[in-house]
Amino acid sequence: MDFRQFRYFAVAAEELHFARAAEKLGIAQPALSQQIKSLEDQLGARLFHRAKRSVTLTETGTAFLHEVRETLAQAEKAVRTARDTARGEAGHIDIGLVGSVMYEPRFPRLLTDFNKNRPGVRISLHEMPILTQIDSVRSHHLDIALIRAPIPSNALEDVDFFTLSSQQLVVALPEAHRLAASEAIRLSDLANDSFLAFADPPGVGIGQALLNLCREADFEPRITQKVSEIATLVSLVAAGFGVGLVAESVRHLRLPGVCYRPIVGVDAPSNLIVVHRRFERSAAVCALLDSIRNAG
Repeated sequence: MDFRQFRYFAVAAEELHFARAAEKLGIAQPALSQQIKSLEDQLGARLFHRAKRSVTLTETGTAFLHEVRETLAQAEKAVRTARDTARGEAGHIDIGLVGSVMYEPRFPRLLTDFNKNRPGVRISLHEMPILTQIDSVRSHHLDIALIRAPIPSNALEDVDFFTLSSQQLVVALPEAHRLAASEAIRLSDLANDSFLAFADPPGVGIGQALLNLCREADFEPRITQKVSEIATLVSLVAAGFGVGLVAESVRHLRLPGVCYRPIVGVDAPSNLIVVHRRFERSAAVCALLDSIRNAG
């Protein structure tokens, strides 16, 4: 019993005329009759009442036709899904990211365009710590990770990566801060302030960038609170709990009570890094990586 026999039966059941069904299928009528008879033998039941001038379905044939149509439809769907997946037009992509990524206008637009061009590909976003993202790419729990430099080189062993974009870090200040009216700020002017920082491990992300830049400005920042999410840090700044460093794109997060100022006197880049597996086999993931590279 195979899908060919199912299709022969379905067409014969729709036509209720073996000659017309055979013509529609592009086979000889005796061959069709032989296939139907073989199917009936395998089922141990008659599917058609055959008379000289008419063919009708038996009760068994009517019940079998319903199931055959569903089976053929599911088989066609399976074939389409396989072909679409092979072309990268279907599938599921899991992306890890740091929260500030979504404030960079190009990335949401990139996802929108990708979804429009490949509606059969489902994308899930997961905000999580940087090192957890990299480990999740290795273990195939994530397909792509979007992280912020700096990152220790040994953390990127066995994966590939490239830079999506580079921004400057800026200072997030309470609007009531003594330097809020300044056009730009030297970090050394904040040496006595309380800092809010990201809870990044040593050597990782903006948490490490804060330490590097303050030390370059000849002081050790007094960190009074660490947070995991960008919105939390900005909210605490707005509430007057301290100052913080954020990527320039976070300026789009306009909360009452907070302002953003550029840093002068030091180079304060913040690179957004895309991490992915080597020798990626998913056509959908490869297509998204190509879109990200072209957007960079």
